[in-house]
Amino acid sequence: MNDAGVANHFLLDETAVFDVLPEVRRAEHPRWMHVTHLREGRYSLILTAGERLRSSTLTVSSDSRLYVRFSAALPSISLDGLTCAFVFLDDGAQAECPLGMFHFEGGPTPSECRTVTLDLAWLAGKRGRLLIECGPGAQNDPTADWLAISDLCIAREGEMKALLAKTHHSMRMKNEIAHFSSVYRNEFYSKVQEQQRANAMGVARNVRRLDGMAPAPERGAQADVVILEPFEGEAAYSYATRLLRANVPQTPPDFQARLRQKVRDHGEIKVLSICSGAARIEAGLSAAIPEGVQWSLLDINEDLLQIAATQFPPGISLDLIVADANNLVPTGEQWDVIICVSALHHLVELEKVMFFISRSLKNDGEFWSVGEAVGRNGNRLWPDAIVAADAAFSALPARYRLNADTQVVDSVIPDKDHSIGCFEGIRSEDITALLERWLKPVDVYRTNCFLWRMVNLAYSGNFNLEQAQDRALVIDMVRAELEHFRHGGLGTELFGVYKKKHLFNDGASSQ
Repeated sequence: MNDAGVANHFLLDETAVFDVLPEVRRAEHPRWMHVTHLREGRYSLILTAGERLRSSTLTVSSDSRLYVRFSAALPSISLDGLTCAFVFLDDGAQAECPLGMFHFEGGPTPSECRTVTLDLAWLAGKRGRLLIECGPGAQNDPTADWLAISDLCIAREGEMKALLAKTHHSMRMKNEIAHFSSVYRNEFYSKVQEQQRANAMGVARNVRRLDGMAPAPERGAQADVVILEPFEGEAAYSYATRLLRANVPQTPPDFQARLRQKVRDHGEIKVLSICSGAARIEAGLSAAIPEGVQWSLLDINEDLLQIAATQFPPGISLDLIVADANNLVPTGEQWDVIICVSALHHLVELEKVMFFISRSLKNDGEFWSVGEAVGRNGNRLWPDAIVAADAAFSALPARYRLNADTQVVDSVIPDKDHSIGCFEGIRSEDITALLERWLKPVDVYRTNCFLWRMVNLAYSGNFNLEQAQDRALVIDMVRAELEHFRHGGLGTELFGVYKKKHLFNDGASSQ
């Protein structure tokens, strides 16, 4: 529900609230039926030519989508086909907003459904109903023109999949119970079960239903926060990040300690940094462990490689490599550690990168992902995080919402797709899944759902941590972040240590 008490989604199934107009229908026309001529028969709502489905009232959000799976309901329809029109009825303007018109060819019908997903951002803020109308073809012949709607959902992008999984719950549960009752009586399982029953001399027993816990506190109650004092001159971003980490049970991998241990174990190791840029983090690690590490820095920008080189003393072994990380191919050279500092989200050819890493690590080597952005593509926030972030951000006094980039006071956090004009977050959503396809997680830390967006360079300068009020506001933002995280919020910042999952026997050295 939104603030006005109107739902922000509509999901079609037998329990949904909707109308079919006109209300009078022919006796032979079922409202719901299994469409059996399809390759995957689905339980569907049926509309005949001239009928319209009208949803309950809902409010459209900026990330709302319309998803429909539909087909002809019969193996054959009229020779002139049928039409299916989607319209949004805007309550405020008392107007119809056409969303799309689709035509089914006449005669025998395909065995596959059609699926359509429409972005409704252009209707954001409007309140109204969805209308779906089945119509006859060009010759106005309605004979056997039955339309089947097997899935229909309007929802915010992040809620769509979970809602679709809830359709026809009672029917699915009944089938689920019947299916497994049958399966476990099959001889494949029953022989073992009968033997175990005989050995145990088991008997039938009473069953009970599970009583739920007492109602949880209202969402929005303030999360407990361990308070730290800011360092002298510390920026709001640094303080907020440090405070957040102090309140999350897990801690990020200690890369410096791991590097030191590698040197102790092997005496001399090789480290490759992919997309090293100016190598600020790498230079800091080298300063902390000045002996026993041969560094390789790889980047497409030779200018940045030269900036990086000046941060390493002349006595440090330093190999500068100009290359596009999108086109990496294994060369047979192997490293003890391959590191990437917040750069995978700028790469398009992630599969090539993962293959290169997997083949270029020694068998006991490690890949380190440091501060990687693994949120939505384009460096955007996840939909549920936007809601929580905007609630916390909009509560700040105006002077703390002054955007240093635009010099405009933002009412909510800008959530633009930064990949439109460059490669910022171009495939962020794919990173974690690809890492786990190619590598084995050893120590993974993922937090910071939205806090970083409220104290980044656009707003961090608005806070003076010497002032008690400013410190309190930062603490409140951390509290909001923790509250969201503890209710299942997905972190967008990844620190991870990974080992090889695949070992190759192709002659490459593993020493």
